[in-house]
Amino acid sequence: MATKKSKRRRVYYAHAMCLYGELDEWRELKHIRRELSLISIVNPAKYDGHPLKRKDTVGFCLRLVEGCDVVVFTRLLGKIAAGVGKEVNHALKLGKPVFELSNGRLISRARKVTFVSRRATINLYRKYRQRWSLD
Repeated sequence: MATKKSKRRRVYYAHAMCLYGELDEWRELKHIRRELSLISIVNPAKYDGHPLKRKDTVGFCLRLVEGCDVVVFTRLLGKIAAGVGKEVNHALKLGKPVFELSNGRLISRARKVTFVSRRATINLYRKYRQRWSLD
């Protein structure tokens, strides 16, 4: 008798682009896997270089969000980056569950988030990189 395979939930991991490939990204992914079971993580970092993402980064990522069941997001230096905020608000508009990963725990978010501008996001990226280059 065949057993019914449990359906894996697709979890979109919304995070600042400056974290792509960094140790912080790895740590956050580890926390997400620990907190949620039976999941498949959709990480937009895996699509870097994809021609459609290069042509329309935000639109591409919003379509990834649409194909997922849940969204988990993180802040960068205490702020929500522009792209992350757009992804989160899009998920909420679609009625998808959204969680913020904070201090290794998932916190449910049901209200629209405010986020910094694209220019402020780029400045946050610089601050993040400088923080690590000073070590």
